Amino acid sequence: MRWLDDCLPKLTFKAPPIFLQMINNKAILEKYDLSSVWTALSGAAPLGIEPMMELQKMFPSWKLRQVYGLTETSPCTTSTAPDDIWIGSVGSLICGVECKLVTAEGEEITSYGQPGELLIKSPSVVLGYHNNDKATAETFQDGWLRTGDEALFKKAPSGHEHLFIVDRIKELIKVKVSARASH
Repeated sequence: MRWLDDCLPKLTFKAPPIFLQMINNKAILEKYDLSSVWTALSGAAPLGIEPMMELQKMFPSWKLRQVYGLTETSPCTTSTAPDDIWIGSVGSLICGVECKLVTAEGEEITSYGQPGELLIKSPSVVLGYHNNDKATAETFQDGWLRTGDEALFKKAPSGHEHLFIVDRIKELIKVKVSARASH
C-alpha cells in the first residue's frame, strides 16, 4: 500500500507526555528528519497552551491539533480541524456527536464561556459498564454519558464552536493499596 503513503499527509498522533519529552529532548530530535510530518494530533489528556506554543516554535510547519474522547466514547468526540486550530481547544464536535453542559444542579448551560459538566450522546458511546449497575446508573442518564469533565464552549474567530476542557470533576482512577504492598 505504498500509494497510500504518497496520498495521505503525514500524521503523528501522540499523548501529551510524549510531546513533552520531545520538547525536553531537542538535541535528540535534531538527529531525525521530521520534515514529512504535516500534522500532529494530541489526545488522551489535554496538552497545555505553553507546550503547544513551544512545539509550534520547534516545528512551525506542523498543524498542532487536539482531540477529546473517553474510553466510553469509542474513541473521540471532538477534533481540531486543520484549518480551524485554536490553541488550548480540543476542537469542535465531530459528526454524530451531541453534547451539552450542565451545572452541578443539572441545569443546562446555553451561553459561551460558562463552565459545566460535559455530557455526551452519540451512537459510538457504550451502553454501560459490564457487571457494574451502580456505575452505569451514575454515569449514563437518559441517554447521556456524564463525562466527569468540566468544560466550556467558546466561539472561535472562525465562527465555529470550540470545546475547552477546564478541569476534572470526578475521580479518574481509584487505587487500592494493600498493607503488604505498602511496605
